[in-house]
Amino acid sequence: MARAYLFWTPLKQVALKLQYSAEKSERDEFFPEGFVELDTKRLELGMNYFNPNGLGATITAENIDQDGDFRGIYNNGPGSDRFWVVDAAVNYRLPARKGIISVGASNIFDEEFNYFDIDLNNSSIQPSRMAFVRATFEFQ
Repeated sequence: MARAYLFWTPLKQVALKLQYSAEKSERDEFFPEGFVELDTKRLELGMNYFNPNGLGATITAENIDQDGDFRGIYNNGPGSDRFWVVDAAVNYRLPARKGIISVGASNIFDEEFNYFDIDLNNSSIQPSRMAFVRATFEFQ
């Protein structure tokens, strides 16, 4: 796996992100399910906005290009897909930095794709549109 990234703050309230990663995985041909070869490239573009009053927003667009040789229920033989996934959220930082409340959506355009995630229990992308509310609190 290789990864390169660039974070830049062109303004005090804006942070930009550019990240590229490439991952190549190979397994023995005798595995009955999953993949034999998997080549995944990801390009992620993101922007975070922070307002001194505690409001903020984030948007991330990720291009994923995956090629593989699959076995079993997933497919038999080579397969590939290339697609974009966009995530966005609005945040509010509680006074005195006591926590953050976020409301957002993953895969906001409900992009359909064929993607094999190596970690089946902790997917890195949402296969369909999903809205969420998240609260993080600090207790001392």
